[in-house]
Amino acid sequence: MATAEDAELVLKLYELRREPVLRQAREWFMREFNPQSQEEMQKLCPPGSDANRFYRMVTTYWEMAAACMVHGGIDEALFLETSGECMVVWRKVAGWIGDVRAARHQPGYLRNVEEVAKRMEAYRSRG
Repeated sequence: MATAEDAELVLKLYELRREPVLRQAREWFMREFNPQSQEEMQKLCPPGSDANRFYRMVTTYWEMAAACMVHGGIDEALFLETSGECMVVWRKVAGWIGDVRAARHQPGYLRNVEEVAKRMEAYRSRG
């Protein structure tokens, strides 16, 4: 059962998503970020570019938020019901994230986002 503290954290996460630059990054990510491979991602988001900055802002925000749920810092059902955008982020990177993990020697890169996506699919299938 979600607590008042869980609800406060969900509201805080929402408040953070409203920050103007993060909002701009999220809009870019949803509309313009559609690479089909690690190579396309690197071309779209070269180091030092706004696209690179936006990609990092969106993915690190959702990795942080997902980690809160995965590690028990927020009620799972409440998070899954209020954080559908995390699933969108995962779907946009899922096809090639393994290549990024290998290239960066970071096997845990976006692992919490991946875990939330798995749990969200299971949660939604239960109805």
